[in-house]
Amino acid sequence: MPKDPRVLVAKQVYRSGAVARLTGIPVQTLRVWERRYNIVGPRQSATGQRQYSPDEVTRLTVIKQLVDSGHAIGSVAALDLVRLQSMLHTAARAARAPRGEAHSTAEGARLPVRVAIAGDALAMRVQHYQLPMVQVVASSPDAERAGEALRGVAADVLLIELPTLQRESARTIQSLAQQVGAQKIIVEYGYASQRIERELRALGCSLARAPLSVDQLELLCQFPPAAAQASGLSPLRHLDPVAPRRFDNKALAEVSLASVALNCECPHHLSELLVRMGNFETYSAECKSRSPADAALHHYLMQVAGTARALLEDALVRVVEAEGISLPV
Repeated sequence: MPKDPRVLVAKQVYRSGAVARLTGIPVQTLRVWERRYNIVGPRQSATGQRQYSPDEVTRLTVIKQLVDSGHAIGSVAALDLVRLQSMLHTAARAARAPRGEAHSTAEGARLPVRVAIAGDALAMRVQHYQLPMVQVVASSPDAERAGEALRGVAADVLLIELPTLQRESARTIQSLAQQVGAQKIIVEYGYASQRIERELRALGCSLARAPLSVDQLELLCQFPPAAAQASGLSPLRHLDPVAPRRFDNKALAEVSLASVALNCECPHHLSELLVRMGNFETYSAECKSRSPADAALHHYLMQVAGTARALLEDALVRVVEAEGISLPV
């Protein structure tokens, strides 16, 4: 006689590694949360392995989403699942409400968040949900072809769909985010190693297991990021995508060594400034981030440096033309 399926579900348990993959919470973080906040009470098997029930996994998933949206872990750790889900729904609804001047018209009405999407299935779901405060400005069938499909596009949020996260994923994601000028990156994925997940989170990416629900999409697409608002920081101004560097450091060194007639030696000084600005632009892009808000700040600094660098490059071209200096090709 077959067993009652309800009994089988009741007996289902997950180990720490599986919980980490399902919820996006690193095992080390999960241990800290258990020790400091008694967030869940995992059982132990006969061999001493920690076990979690499906309800506990669900609760941890919702807590992770709330923490990613800016809630302090201490404020949500003791709440039951019903209360946590209510907070998640409230946060999603709040994403549709007017939110001040950060992304507003002159009359104070909040503008839709501009979203660029890489991934057919994800684009289809976003279109199906018809989120009122999400404006899809462009989409690509997949991340590999997104560079061409999103050329010339400016977006506040980059949504990327990837079946797996690999070592080269970070480079692809960073390149696309810089191309569209995104201040927020959301990655929907199937499977990944914890090391790759940590690397992408350190870059400021918000990671979510596929498929993203409508509530998750609304919450994650908030602009500016909830974490920045909770901190009381001023919203970051949106900047247009930055053009790539026209001159590398070797070319700038050649200009700085060229003979000039101007007493102020402007080509030399501009070359030195461009080297420093380009290095800071690279530094900002590679700087480690502790949170989504921190990542947004570093991306903003990179855009500011890139914008200033592009203006200085135009100035250098005019100065060397006036001096009759040949620019390196």
